[in-house]
Parts: sequence; structure tokens; C-alpha cells
Amino acid sequence: MFLRWKDISLTFCLMVICTVMSRSQLSVDGKVFASLKKMFGDSTSITLITVKLTSEEKQQLFDRSRSRWTGDTITVYRCIIGKEVVGYGFIDNVKGKTQLITYLVGVRPTGNVQDIDVLAYRESYGGEIAYESFRKQFRQKTTLDKLQPGRDIKNISGATISVHAITDGVRKILTTFELTHDRIP
Repeated sequence: MFLRWKDISLTFCLMVICTVMSRSQLSVDGKVFASLKKMFGDSTSITLITVKLTSEEKQQLFDRSRSRWTGDTITVYRCIIGKEVVGYGFIDNVKGKTQLITYLVGVRPTGNVQDIDVLAYRESYGGEIAYESFRKQFRQKTTLDKLQPGRDIKNISGATISVHAITDGVRKILTTFELTHDRIP
């Protein structure tokens, strides 16, 4: 059978798109893995786990954090040293002023924040939320902490929306962990 030029061109374009998409995903995964190893230790092995939120969990999550996940399935990065689970990683996107902010939260098995990392900040202003001085405010926080910008989380001039977005996102992740940790192996 002879293939038409149009069919060959379409096939080639699809192959290029798939390759670019898989490379960008590898880049994000590479950042995530490097960040989790920095948080929990270089000897950390990382596995991915998919958790499907029940309708009850989704409602509880919204009631407690005033946030929702875009879908009902989340990916959790389980971090292990030897045979001991030392933590979990959660990736999320929150809306800054006009663009999405991609960030990672490392959570200990006790439900405390190990650290956060801003993986992609796309706004013109407010990149200071990626600085150590801002990120360290979240360490050791749990769902028992109010996480209120301007009170226990300092605002950054020119990044008020980003500060609120990240703070709300961390609250959502901590609540998600609290609701699902018994189902994460």
C-alpha cells in the first residue's frame, strides 16, 4: 500500500509532538525527583502512587480547605530510605495573578511539611516566593496551623496573589494528605 504525503506528514507531526511532550514530562519529573531527594536525602528512592479521591473526601477537602483538585485522581510521590517511608511529595498548580505556579510540597508521614519547592513560576513579579526565606515559613506546618498570609505566613510586596495562592495550595495538600494517608501504602 502506498501512503499519501499527507498521511506521512501527519504521522511525523504526531511523533514530534509526542516526543516533545514526553521530554517536557521527563524534565518536570527530573525536577521533582531532584527536589524530593534534596528534601528527604540523596539515598531516597521514589515511587509514584495514584490515589482516587472519594466523593466524601472531595467534599471534606472543600469544606476544610476551600479548595478542590481539578480531577478526582492525584499522584503521590512516595519517598523511601531503606524500608522506611520518610515522606511524600505532592505536585500542584495554583493560579497566580495571570499564570499558573507549579509547586511541590514534601510531607512527612506525621503530616508535617518537610519543605516546599516552586518548580515553575511564570509571572513577571513575585518570584521571591521561590526564595528560601519564604519557603521556610511552611516547614513543620500541619493542618492544625491556620496558614494565613499576613499573619503566620509573611506577605511579599508585589507577590500578594502568589503568596495567597501558594498558602491556599499548601493547606489543600496538607488536608488531602490527612484525608488519604491511611490509603497511601
